[in-house]
Amino acid sequence: MTQDPDYGPRLSDEEYERRLTRLYENLPPVPTRKQDRQLRRQQLDLAIDHRLGRNFPQDRRQALWAVQQRLERKHFLRGWSYFLKRLLGRSRTGNARGLADFLMEEYGKVLSKSELEQFFGREEVRHPDLPVDPDPPK
Repeated sequence: MTQDPDYGPRLSDEEYERRLTRLYENLPPVPTRKQDRQLRRQQLDLAIDHRLGRNFPQDRRQALWAVQQRLERKHFLRGWSYFLKRLLGRSRTGNARGLADFLMEEYGKVLSKSELEQFFGREEVRHPDLPVDPDPPK
């Protein structure tokens, strides 16, 4: 069994929630693209501080940010794919599972297996999935 890497103290659940709340309280009602991008980056940094530790290396934080941006672009493309599949009557469950697998694969390019488990949870890493309503019966 591998030991979890130690990146210093982690934010407690309560502190993580407080800081997330503060991010949204300081956001204008209609944020600009730049503000939205900064918010997403700050959310990622808070998640890293909470799940991996405050001393997680800056270069690897930047690499995770690059992964997140790729995932957002891929998500947009998958949204169009999902729309087309719905028009053609194909499965949305498989589409969500594929996106979850892709997410684990991309984050796995930056994080070790034990880091992935710390960040997402052991069960999620073993069986990646996204919450979706099951496909309706035909």
